[in-house]
Amino acid sequence: MSGTRTGGCQCGAITYQFEVPVPAAYACHCGACKKQSASAFSMSVPMQYDSLQVEGKAASFVSQAFSGKAKHNYFCGNCGTRLWHSCSNPPDMITLKVGTLDDPSGIAPVVHLWVSKKQPGIELDPASDQHLTQPDDLTAWRASLGKQ
Repeated sequence: MSGTRTGGCQCGAITYQFEVPVPAAYACHCGACKKQSASAFSMSVPMQYDSLQVEGKAASFVSQAFSGKAKHNYFCGNCGTRLWHSCSNPPDMITLKVGTLDDPSGIAPVVHLWVSKKQPGIELDPASDQHLTQPDDLTAWRASLGKQ
C-alpha cells in the first residue's frame, strides 16, 4: 500500500503524514505493549523517522526494553497518546503505532510477537508468522519488515 497517510494524537496537538509505502505491520502481545496501548496488544510499523512530516512536539520518556536497551517512548504531552518508539533520541528508526493513523484500513499484522503472553480469547490468523517471544536481534528484524 502506498500514498499519503496521516495520523496524530487524540487531541490533535501532534499530527504527522508520510508518503512512503506502509511497511509490514506486526502485533506485540508483551506486557509492556498491552500496558502502553491499554488493550490486548499493540500494533506497529517500522520506518525511518525522517519519513514523517511532524507538526507539534512529542514528549518522551525512557524505559528499558526486554533486551535491556533503552527504549525512547514518544507521546503527546497533552493527551498522552503514544505515537512511536525508538532506540535513539532524537529518533532515527521508529515503530509507529498503527492506532495513531487517521485511516488504518488495509493494515493487518503479518507477524505476532510474544504470543506466549497473548490475552485469552484473542484469535490469531493461522497464516501469520508467530513468535513465542521475539527475534534475537529485534532491530535487524524490524528493519527487514520495513523492506517487505
